[in-house]
Amino acid sequence: MTKGKSQIVYDYIEQKIMLEELKPGEKIPSEQKLCDLLSVSRVSVRSGIERLTAIGLLHKEKYGGTYVASNKQDNFLKVLTPTFIHNINYLEMLELRQALDALSIELCLKHVNEEGINILKTLLQEMEDFKETEDFFTLDRKFHLTISKFAKNRLLHNINEIVWDVVEKMSKDQYHSIGNEERIVEHTKILDAIIKKDRDLARIYSVRHLERTINAIKK
Repeated sequence: MTKGKSQIVYDYIEQKIMLEELKPGEKIPSEQKLCDLLSVSRVSVRSGIERLTAIGLLHKEKYGGTYVASNKQDNFLKVLTPTFIHNINYLEMLELRQALDALSIELCLKHVNEEGINILKTLLQEMEDFKETEDFFTLDRKFHLTISKFAKNRLLHNINEIVWDVVEKMSKDQYHSIGNEERIVEHTKILDAIIKKDRDLARIYSVRHLERTINAIKK
């Protein structure tokens, strides 16, 4: 499968930073300019930017755009990514995600606010709209990382970010081998449980969501 659109954005900006064509403190091109330059959607641009922000290469200023970070990376665990890619298979990553997602949801329910709920609702609708495209992976990733973000545990969020990075780099073919219709149904159930603040049901749906995928991969 060809490189995902969000990965194109990620690689483009990362290369510009590494080559110092974008310097620390410098504002990156606008979303629209990146869309036009790379022939990708705004969803893909935002996903690529958010991933670079999560690992500390970029930082956002409220109402002021996105800039190349001047400080050290926030996600110090990024150094583990190559080790994961070369030593852990997709099934092991799914089993790890199953445990991490359950914890993320439990903590998220303690902190999530109306803003977080609205973000998740929007992402779920976009997943329905893009269920037949590669952008579904980007939206799925963002859905779970939004839950992780509202868990308010930076270490947990950083680990989740690394796990999704590894899946994107080494296992997207296996990810796309499973249809997205059931994923949408499962995400709807997870979101409904979060909205109702039902911790036990949210954990159950989260575990079942990954359990179905794990069983499909084992067949």
